[in-house]
Amino acid sequence: MRIESVRSTLDPASHPECLEFIRVAIAEADRPTAHQVAAILKDCCERGYTDRAAIWQSLTPDEQIAFTALLR
Repeated sequence: MRIESVRSTLDPASHPECLEFIRVAIAEADRPTAHQVAAILKDCCERGYTDRAAIWQSLTPDEQIAFTALLR
């Protein structure tokens, strides 16, 4: 039941917005920005506005590597 209640709160607009935040952090190669984006993404996912796994799958493998490297 919890999964269905979370799905009903998903905001389709949040998905592309989160992807854009991640891609900006990567393009700028900015660690502080990447950490801020990760915090925003975590908050959006915890509140049920977006799905972390779906966002991660939408990134290319190179983007996944670059974003992860910025967070280290």
